Amino acid sequence: MMIYYAIKFLKKKLIKGIKKMGGRCNSGRVTVRGQGGGNKKLYRVIDFYRRLNEYGELIAILYDPNRSSKLGLIIFSNSLSSFILIQKEVKIGSLIYLGTKFMQYKSIIQNGYSMPLSEMPLYSVLSNVEFKPFTGKGLCRAADTSCVLIGKTKNKGVLKLNSN
Repeated sequence: MMIYYAIKFLKKKLIKGIKKMGGRCNSGRVTVRGQGGGNKKLYRVIDFYRRLNEYGELIAILYDPNRSSKLGLIIFSNSLSSFILIQKEVKIGSLIYLGTKFMQYKSIIQNGYSMPLSEMPLYSVLSNVEFKPFTGKGLCRAADTSCVLIGKTKNKGVLKLNSN
């Protein structure tokens, strides 16, 4: 029961309200007719950058009404928490590494870890890939989408995307 209230409190901190404009422009005039009312929307603030250099525990998998993907609620040892987009095989209770620093044990890289492409082994399945470092969000951000790292050089990586 205590865990339920902790999750509820952590979720509340990471949810913000979205303000509707009601079809009005910056001067306050109605420029688009028929927009108004509706239900209040809440936006879940997602950590697309993942730069903490720490392990966190996944304590909940949640539905997000604004996206097609599922969100994971992660809590860290220093009591920080964040929402992240999760991959398919990640389970509740698993440890996830978020960071850019070199990991000591490269052989135990698991699904859901976040690190630079230079640290990733070849043929690993990736999601939420950045185009340039420290820009956040890029490729493969939707539900159950991924790409495979098939080659890399010093500065660049070659990704194979799913194409139909």
